[in-house]
Amino acid sequence: MLIEMHGLVLECNTGSSELEAQLIRPFSLYLVEEGTPAVTIVVIEEALPYERYPSIEASFSTPRNVVYDSKSIKIVDYFGKGAVVEDKDKSLFTIFGTNSNFLQEAFYLLVISIFGQFCDRNRLLRVHAMALSYNDKAILLPMPPGLGKSTMAFAMLEEDGFKLISDDEPVVSASGSILPFALRIGTLDPKEIESVPKEYVYSIDRMEFGLKYFVDIAYWEEKLEHRALNEVIFVLARRVLNGPPSIKAVPKRKILKSLLRDAVIGVGLYQGLEFILSNSAWSTVSQIGTVYRRSVVAWKLLRNSQTYQMTLSRDIRANVQVFSDFIRKLP
Repeated sequence: MLIEMHGLVLECNTGSSELEAQLIRPFSLYLVEEGTPAVTIVVIEEALPYERYPSIEASFSTPRNVVYDSKSIKIVDYFGKGAVVEDKDKSLFTIFGTNSNFLQEAFYLLVISIFGQFCDRNRLLRVHAMALSYNDKAILLPMPPGLGKSTMAFAMLEEDGFKLISDDEPVVSASGSILPFALRIGTLDPKEIESVPKEYVYSIDRMEFGLKYFVDIAYWEEKLEHRALNEVIFVLARRVLNGPPSIKAVPKRKILKSLLRDAVIGVGLYQGLEFILSNSAWSTVSQIGTVYRRSVVAWKLLRNSQTYQMTLSRDIRANVQVFSDFIRKLP
């Protein structure tokens, strides 16, 4: 099984067709039949065979795992729930575990982490934002946790003319264009997806954050944006306790803090395994070259963008109506 995402080709091998189907669900748009894999991921439904490995001193630990590192291998041990083993000489990762929830989560996070490293090497930038398209324009809506990003995405996909670029992390090219990166849409509230046919819905009991429900991206097959878009509408979201929703134009400098948070530093983007599988836990943000490359692309994105600020109310339908009406009226 091969996955190709904006030039990165990954190979995944499992011993079970049922497990394979679970693992690839988020990456259904990116499955290919041919390609030269840069990385191979093997998923094995058994506990880590500790006795096969030499004695390696722990490098560091986090609340969810302990990392053991040597010149040739690195082992991320999730306290007996499972483990990820990196064979540095072969560009090979092996995921061990007996729980399907762990295997699905570990595989997804590993793929996203490897893709994140690939982006940094190839001058691509991930942004923590909801991204839609309308009338050949890309619309980026960064929203801090708790502001209802997924709820907004579900509602906007019911609006005529709007398409999904990414629910969580659109990709920006080196020139500042927005590239599609739709994987899945998740929610903590199953009531939000009661109308979605059951064959498109699955859930994962995550290691730290508990049960979450996901909708396959195939459910919105006709509402997916597949093109790179050069014209960008950047709408910075904030919420107020009381008052109606509104949108106003703001200078580009107003957006800089958000871009630093949501793209250059990447708050909200999963980067845990990027740190763990790099030379040190802080390598991604401490390397001047990486920060510089991210900053250059972020500036190109900002330069290409019309910039606005949206004030969100507690009324989701009102937010959607104001946002939809505003975007439709743009020239």
